[in-house]
Amino acid sequence: MLPQLKELLVYLDNSLDEPRILNSERLHCDSLNYRQIERLPIIASYPYTEDAKFQIFPHGEVFDNPEKMLFNQFLNAFDSSIYLSCELGDDLPITIRADFGCVLVASMFGANIEQVENNPPWVRHREEKISYEQIIQTSIMDFNKGLLAKTVDRYKFYKDVLRGYPRLSKLTNIVLPDLQGPFDNLELLRGSEIFLDMYSQKESFLKAMAVITDAQIEIAKYFSQFTSDRIKGFSFQHGFALKGGILIRNDTSIMISPEMYSQLVAPFDEKILKTFGGGIHSCGNVNKIVSQFMSLNSIDCFDFGQSELNDTESVYLFASKRKIGLTRIAVSERELLNGQIQKKYPTGISLIFRAKSFEQAKKVIVDYKKTAGNG
Repeated sequence: MLPQLKELLVYLDNSLDEPRILNSERLHCDSLNYRQIERLPIIASYPYTEDAKFQIFPHGEVFDNPEKMLFNQFLNAFDSSIYLSCELGDDLPITIRADFGCVLVASMFGANIEQVENNPPWVRHREEKISYEQIIQTSIMDFNKGLLAKTVDRYKFYKDVLRGYPRLSKLTNIVLPDLQGPFDNLELLRGSEIFLDMYSQKESFLKAMAVITDAQIEIAKYFSQFTSDRIKGFSFQHGFALKGGILIRNDTSIMISPEMYSQLVAPFDEKILKTFGGGIHSCGNVNKIVSQFMSLNSIDCFDFGQSELNDTESVYLFASKRKIGLTRIAVSERELLNGQIQKKYPTGISLIFRAKSFEQAKKVIVDYKKTAGNG
């Protein structure tokens, strides 16, 4: 084992504040269930500090090295750090995943995957794109295709290593990888042609969406035997607790009309959510389409990519009527410390504070918990 990894694991196993971590998890769950809470759960994001004892391996080195990937998972993911959270004291859950980017489902369907320098794996389209016939005829029960077998090996490695660190293992949620969503996965396979396909090849589009939806369901079920979300009724993605068992990424949907989403995409999202429970994620401005997301029968939560671009108060009014949890609502230092954020959203959400530095994050988290009467 890498000396750095062993030293980090020993440190975490000895240093984790179990009562604080369990209390933070409870706070996330209570808030997303719209229970009365003493304060809103908050996670800080910040640039990883250059003077920290442990330093991140370059991203390009982790994909073929399970030890380096595990090391980085504990050091820095989604601009937060499990390691630094021990000092910071925010409400960051301990979560790790096999991180091969957003291409896992696409790789099952024969997508050309490449990984360049320190970028995550991506789909590089060949001159001739993957056809609808190829997508529709793909066997979705072969879990050795693409990157799936490598992902399973990574999860097995994580579990084998963590067995030697019982306190850390007890508190660690090994979570599903990024499986995207049916529409995003089809866009990865077909590229921007997908928007024309919705008009010119509607029947093929719908058949492909059905196959990809079933594939995502079966892959999630298969991977679940290697994961360990510890809290019944909740899962973890993007470093946050979520209601339900899966998070559908839906970034592509903001580029179509709400009517097209409802007719051509929503039934497939609903099938996944009905199977697992869970939520929808989208980056960007979702104001025009968020009501369609919220109208899905089986939605439990919505995860913002950039809540700053959205009318979160209007979304909250709608979500709170159905007890749909909202995660990653960005908050300013001023809103945190003057109590306005808790008045605006008394429960039902989780917060993210985007700090300019670790030192700022530490100060604001301490001040917030004191102000909220939980210091």
